[in-house]
Amino acid sequence: MEKQYKKKITWTIKNFSSLPSDKIYSDYFLVGDSKWRLLAFPKGNASGINKCLSMYLDVADSESLPDGWKRHTNFSITVVNQISEKLSAPQVSQNWFDQKSPNWGFPLMLPIAKLVDKNDGFLVNGNVKIVAEVGVLEVVGKSDVLVETLLLHESIDVNGFQVLHSQV
Repeated sequence: MEKQYKKKITWTIKNFSSLPSDKIYSDYFLVGDSKWRLLAFPKGNASGINKCLSMYLDVADSESLPDGWKRHTNFSITVVNQISEKLSAPQVSQNWFDQKSPNWGFPLMLPIAKLVDKNDGFLVNGNVKIVAEVGVLEVVGKSDVLVETLLLHESIDVNGFQVLHSQV
């Protein structure tokens, strides 16, 4: 069986109420050999659900992956209550990501009225805090770009000297 990887990341969305975009992405992060990012629709997703924050896990390099690629994951996304973490809103899923479905998530993550209510603790000083835990269970079709990036940072032995691939 292939080695499994798990990572926990935190994404703070600053100035949430004044975001100009209907769709925003987190920075990229690596879990095992896979490149991911979080996707948020602060006003709801494109399918007309506009009364809830929508949150998704997205395969960040899906456009550059080979035909037939797949990623099997278990993941959770939590909108953190910054006053009392016990009141946070976690959602959990296990899915296969592929070319037809490069992202999976929760269109009804948290009602916007609850999210922006000053007394509820999800929006503090204009910021919303999201925590995601991503476990990669299986990878089919690795990214050539990612493999090249990883190889550039590995050294090889040349006549007894350790040399980076980029220097050979």
